[in-house]
Amino acid sequence: MGRRFVSEADLNARESKNWRGRVCIGRCGLLALLAFLAGPRTMADPLDLQDPTPRRIEVRFEVSPENEPGRLDAAWSSPRVAFVESDPGHALVRIRIPTEEIEAHLRATGTEAISGSFSDFVWTLDSHTGHVLSAELTGRVRERISLGPIRTSATIDIRVDMTTRDTVGFRPPKRIFGVQTNAFCRPSQQPSQCVAVAPIRFDPESGYVNAVGSLVAAAPIAKIRTFSPLGEVRFSERGPIGTESVVSGTSQKDAVCLQGFNGPCSPDLGGES
Repeated sequence: MGRRFVSEADLNARESKNWRGRVCIGRCGLLALLAFLAGPRTMADPLDLQDPTPRRIEVRFEVSPENEPGRLDAAWSSPRVAFVESDPGHALVRIRIPTEEIEAHLRATGTEAISGSFSDFVWTLDSHTGHVLSAELTGRVRERISLGPIRTSATIDIRVDMTTRDTVGFRPPKRIFGVQTNAFCRPSQQPSQCVAVAPIRFDPESGYVNAVGSLVAAAPIAKIRTFSPLGEVRFSERGPIGTESVVSGTSQKDAVCLQGFNGPCSPDLGGES
């Protein structure tokens, strides 16, 4: 974009200053803490694309079953941390989902993401129209495959490219090397065989957006282009203090914590909701 984005360290410093003195444990007393935790839960506001402030935000991924790639707005993941910054001069908003967050999300959905192999998941939106101009990601996963009676695993390079400026789709699922896939297609080129999935621009009332596109999986024995399931998300401002959120840890397991409170987190043994 021709400009320097605010670093994560800068955001950490700003946030530390903003939070200082807002949370008290011990000094406030047990009754006050219990009353706070028992109070009404407030949902986070949808992301404001017009706010140019560099800040942390939250993102939820739609996680419908892999055999229903056209199913929309049904099941949602726990929130992940993302970062947003605007370029007002060009009406662009960039959202960056860090490497560790996207890897943790993929593992939560059963994908064996190889640690440290993923790029940040970077979205670029037009703040005036709500269109996703691009949403891009690269990384490596380990997939179990079968070649006749032989079962093994392979490291696969993946690249995701999505947008809301074009309608694309998928063909009915089939198994390739024992892995179920939904091949990428364009309804305009294969109207009788391609199940169309319409893109949905960013909705400022809900933070919902559905970018569509492809996931290219490349292994030594083959290269496959499938429909990407990673473009349906909800972007929101960070929830108020005390809102449950999911963070990734060194154990590669999720933990439910209370934002703004220091202390240990307990393992999240439940599934995505």
